[in-house]
Amino acid sequence: MKPLVLVLIALLALFAGSCGDPVRKVSESSLLNATAKGTADELRGIGYAVRSRMNCRTLSADTLSVVRVRCVGRTVRGEPVRVDAVAYEAGSAHPRQDYVITVSGREVVRRPCLGQGCLDPE
Repeated sequence: MKPLVLVLIALLALFAGSCGDPVRKVSESSLLNATAKGTADELRGIGYAVRSRMNCRTLSADTLSVVRVRCVGRTVRGEPVRVDAVAYEAGSAHPRQDYVITVSGREVVRRPCLGQGCLDPE
């Protein structure tokens, strides 16, 4: 019986270490998708058209509760677009988010949300 328990404990430790934090993975994926889609919607609303889907990646964070995303792309006129997105308290039901979009190095959007469903309290 004792060897079976030790084997089960070893297997649980192996699987637990390889899975990562599922809440963080969902938060990263959600922020990546929301940033890519929301950026295109936001820029369209102020007169810019994005050439194709934004290329987004997560950046390392100091804590598990902060998720950072950077997206880059181009407008149809060839202007470089960059988006920096941060979600604070990412594992909570209501994370705080900040988005900054620049086109050709000029800041054109700074908001706590993006896209059509954004209700900016500012």
